[in-house]
Amino acid sequence: MKEYKRYLDMIRAHLNDMALDLDAETLDKLVEAELKKPANRMDTYLVNLCLSALVAYRIYSSDEQQKNQT
Repeated sequence: MKEYKRYLDMIRAHLNDMALDLDAETLDKLVEAELKKPANRMDTYLVNLCLSALVAYRIYSSDEQQKNQT
């Protein structure tokens, strides 16, 4: 969870909005919006941050599910 929160803070800092509410759905929408832009206008740094945050969240969620099953 620590890594996921770190990525969320990096995204908020990059967007200059430290109060931005970021969940998996919002991250997906940010990536989708950037991918619709022409390659020369796309914010690839933001896309990478969002994808990294989503991966970290899914790993955390998977780990928590495994802990709860045991």
